[in-house]
Amino acid sequence: MMAGCSTMEPGTERACFSCDDRRLVRIVRLAHISGSDQGGRFLHPLNLTPAEWEATVRSVMVRSVHSPLLGPSYQGSTEPLFLEEEVRYLGASLQQAFQQVTAQEQVVFATARTTEEGPAQLTSGAWFVEAGRIHLRLANCRVAVTMPSIRRQIWKDPLFAQAGAFYEPVPGDHQELMAASRESRNPFRPDPFELAIAYGAMSGPLSPPAPVKRPGESLDSRSLEERLALLKRLREQGLITEEEYRGKKQQLLDRL
Repeated sequence: MMAGCSTMEPGTERACFSCDDRRLVRIVRLAHISGSDQGGRFLHPLNLTPAEWEATVRSVMVRSVHSPLLGPSYQGSTEPLFLEEEVRYLGASLQQAFQQVTAQEQVVFATARTTEEGPAQLTSGAWFVEAGRIHLRLANCRVAVTMPSIRRQIWKDPLFAQAGAFYEPVPGDHQELMAASRESRNPFRPDPFELAIAYGAMSGPLSPPAPVKRPGESLDSRSLEERLALLKRLREQGLITEEEYRGKKQQLLDRL
């Protein structure tokens, strides 16, 4: 049995959801995530149902990449990255995590899939929301890991990327494969894949996070400006309709 979440350094982990030796989801502050180069604030928290998260997770597709010593390289068929049991687990866990995650945190995950052909395949990375889209940063995509020490390290830091990736994401409708950040490149480790998913275009608009409002406290002008700017960006990106934009804008103005 793996140590799982107990391998995290004290103070780096704020919440863990059903972590065991086969899968984990937890909230981690950006300063404690390898390769994290974002300096801004994410669009967190985010309120989606488990079913909506399942649809997002299920939409992620990959294909195998083969580079034989003799003969040309070729690609395999496109297939879902996650098994249905992983989809259900991630759907429920991400729904809980994104209700708690702050703008300075992201949600990391890892899954281990046993195979009859060889060692377990590990998939790991991080989820976050930025500019109205859900981002999946894949550090490891079905990477075969034989060394227990490497597996423990990935469970400790799901963005600890390993060489030997034989799968790559295949962007679908309303998805975009992002270019690797120059700041995150490491000559000794592969760059993670990053997939941006325009969830609002698939099944409804992403709503901005509800403001935390204490009794007797009003929405300040700066917060209002930020939310109006966010609504404008969502409309310009086609993630919400003009009617939805006007309705949400009026709701914010009514709170003054």
